[in-house]
Formats: sequence, structure tokens, C-alpha cells
Amino acid sequence: MAPDASPEAQAPVEVPLAEATHSLLATQYGVWHPKIRQHTPKAVVLDVEEIEPAFVQWLDEDGLALSDANDQRAPQRTVLNDDDAEVLSEPSDEEEQGAHFPALSARIAEVLREFGTVFPKLNWSAPQDAAWMMPGHTIQCQTPNDVFLLLKSSDFAMKDLVQLRELQAACEREGRPERPRLQLVLKKWFDMPRSHEFRCFVRDGRLVGACQRDVTFYEHLQDPDVQSTIQRLLTECYHTHIAPHAPLDIVWDAYLTRRLDRAFVLDLNPWLPRTDPLLWTFDELQAAPAQDPVPLRVLTSAAQATQALPTYSAHMVPADHCRVCAAVG
Repeated sequence: MAPDASPEAQAPVEVPLAEATHSLLATQYGVWHPKIRQHTPKAVVLDVEEIEPAFVQWLDEDGLALSDANDQRAPQRTVLNDDDAEVLSEPSDEEEQGAHFPALSARIAEVLREFGTVFPKLNWSAPQDAAWMMPGHTIQCQTPNDVFLLLKSSDFAMKDLVQLRELQAACEREGRPERPRLQLVLKKWFDMPRSHEFRCFVRDGRLVGACQRDVTFYEHLQDPDVQSTIQRLLTECYHTHIAPHAPLDIVWDAYLTRRLDRAFVLDLNPWLPRTDPLLWTFDELQAAPAQDPVPLRVLTSAAQATQALPTYSAHMVPADHCRVCAAVG
């Protein structure tokens, strides 16, 4: 079903949002994940402030230099010929030393040995906006420095850091016992078809809408039987696994297996302006009644996909810049 583009549907209205402090506390990955671990991809949550407090400060500072010592494998060295030696300057004793996080690097390396490769996130957000910096334009990480580079380069990660500080101040101001801390989540990497990722919206404990996460037209999503299966899996997943543990107002993301026989919970997001409603608006969702099956929106034509902005388009860089970086690196 395509979004309603009528003027009436787009008219701004007052949308009551979830209570911010409670919603942000409840949607931290390390808070909800242990309750439904068996219905999520494999992941490890690290308490950064306990393991390596200096890393939090480094995220906030200027500079991107990282020490090779963070990586547990020896970096490949480039053999210089005589011409190279003539144009490259000798290293200075005062040359900037890269940031070194031995304790955190060791913990990440342990997870990498178990999982092979990982993709990282902080309390709420993954550094998807910085994927352009990595080979293949994914957030797949093979070394600790891969993780550090992505987080340091990500606006999403920086917003998480700011939001965490605001949440800490709110908890203290409101006399709450919670003391939220910076979490580094390392999820086991696996290849998820983007067409099998969906965002679901729950208002006042009612599943009121769902849509595809990737703004791309997919032919197989037009099949009514496929849509019916998707709706059933999402509804069952919410009522069976999420509802007993989540706030009444929540936006959650799911991955459906290639055979469409199981749903995995990827993330819980707060019902707040920071969460993208994608093919819906919060105005529509606020007014939507609970329906069975849950209303599902997908792009219904390639033309719609052409008109839609690519995912994370606001954070992309020009292609020629990527080519220059590749040539230099």
C-alpha cells in the first residue's frame, strides 16, 4: 500500500509523543536485549565507561588518528621504491600519535574471534551514515580500528553521545535511580537482504502500522500472499516477544528470514521525533486504529523509489570524493 499523498493527509497536527526519559531509557539496547535475546541476532554489549573511560572523551574530541596497536593483527606494510623515498618526508618525533585503547580493543578482539566480523552500534544508533568510509560501503568491521573509525565518523553516533548526556542529566534532575552509561554493541555480521527489513509502529500498546525500511521498490513485495505472510509474522513477533517487555509506545525494527518463516528483532526505537517514520507520518500513526492485519506500506512502483531520497542520503559524499579516497588509501 502506498502512502496517502493527499493534502489532508499531509496537514500538520499536534502529535502526542512518548515521555522522553522513560522511552529513551527503555530503548537502550543493553536494557531490552537481555529480555528477548533468543529472538535477536547474536550480540555482545560492552560497558565502555567501565572498560575504557578515555574512549568516551576521544569520541568527543577532534582528530581521527588511531594507533595500529589497537588491532590485534599486524598491518600490511607498503614497500617503498627509490622514487617513493624521495617524495615522502621522514617521520617527525613530534608526529601525532594515534589514539590507543588497549582494554577496549582487547574486548572487541575477543568478540571478533567469536563472531568473525561484526557491525557496531551505541545505545540507540548504528553508524550507518559512515558506511561510505568502509570497503563495500557497509558497516562490517574486521578489526577494533574499523569499529573506532566508524563511530568517530558518524553523526548518528555523536547524536547518541549527546542524547546520553541529556538523559543522564534528566535522570538526575527527575530523581530517577537509573544512571545510563555509554554502551558499545557488537552484533555478529550476516548478510541481511534489505528487502526483508521492516519498521513497525506501536501506539498505546496497539500495533498500528508497518513498512519496509529500505526506500527501494521490490517486485516480490507486491505479492498479496507475501504481504499477508509479512503482516502475520510481524504481528506474532510483537505480541509474543516484544509486548511483554517494551513500553506501550514504541517503534521497532524486524528482519524476516529469506524463507519468511521467522522474525528477528533488530532494534527498539523511541516514539520520538528522532525516529524516522519512513513511509508513514506520526500524524497518521497517531490517528490510526488497531487493525488485523496490521496495515503494511511498501513502495508500489519504481517511480516512487526514484522520487524518494536514498537511505542516509543526507550523510552521503560525492562519488568523486570516494574515488579520491580510494586512490589515496
